[in-house]
Amino acid sequence: MRTYERKRWVSYHPGAVAPRWHETPGHRVIVRASLIAAESGELCRPVHLLAALAELGGPISDALRPSAGAVLLPRLADPPRVAGGGTSYLAMQTQQAAGQLASERGEVEGPEHLFLALIDQAEPEAVNMLGRAGLDVRALRKTALDILGAPPDLPPVALPPLTPAGTMGRPALPVEQLDADAWGVLCWRQERLPLARLRRRDDWHALAALESRAAWRVADRFGVDDDQRYSLLVRHSQEVERLAYAARPAVVEARQQLVEHLPGGLLVERLPGGFLLRQRRRRWHRVVPSFMVGWPTWFGNRRVGLRDKRFRLVTRAAYRGQP
Repeated sequence: MRTYERKRWVSYHPGAVAPRWHETPGHRVIVRASLIAAESGELCRPVHLLAALAELGGPISDALRPSAGAVLLPRLADPPRVAGGGTSYLAMQTQQAAGQLASERGEVEGPEHLFLALIDQAEPEAVNMLGRAGLDVRALRKTALDILGAPPDLPPVALPPLTPAGTMGRPALPVEQLDADAWGVLCWRQERLPLARLRRRDDWHALAALESRAAWRVADRFGVDDDQRYSLLVRHSQEVERLAYAARPAVVEARQQLVEHLPGGLLVERLPGGFLLRQRRRRWHRVVPSFMVGWPTWFGNRRVGLRDKRFRLVTRAAYRGQP
């Protein structure tokens, strides 16, 4: 049995079982925000979390009610047909900050924790949206503290570090901000790509793996941070793909044309706003003894390893004299 005080979770009676994470009020807000984002084929961002909070009844919804003639989050009249979606790195930071705040206060994460985390995060898009709705951020923070039952001088919520640039939907650093020495080495490799060796699809996969490992080694060599490391990997992979596709369009897969296979007979087609799942036709599979179940994967990994080693040996001359 749960007890309440000023519309917030405060404690549990002895012997009570705490709700699982996906059953908490905060998680239900996150799910609703993801659905709002998926309606327009976007990743869930802080603005979608605010829109989900605005749909709640109670003081949070009252605080987020826009002034006359303003809307908190515009909706598309005819949203594109996109299934799925995901969570952006900024929304992940909001969720982690709210969870950390609730943990520090010994509470279950709820809408009030998300509300305060969003205000203290001060993400530019969310702040601009609140301004267009005629809402004052300072007044909203005071309301959030009152709802939470926290003192008015509570320090801003500590935000966890963002995921490295180039990962989890966070844009990679522009080329101008990359480490000049490390990017210079990768540009040297881009000018000497063995594109004449791309005769089959396997050759392209081997080249892509070779250049990814090379970018990782260059990052280690120059001791760059994670933002630089993953940005170097992303920018180098994009340039290698562009050059290879221009030279061998019949062999190289364009990124927007890739279709990934998932367990359970699903095909995942990459789309700008998320993923579109399509059911694959069921096929008959031969029943094999249990000790042989992992053999196809083992032999497949050995084949890929031999393929990459062969391609690295036959293209070694193209990279002689690397700085």
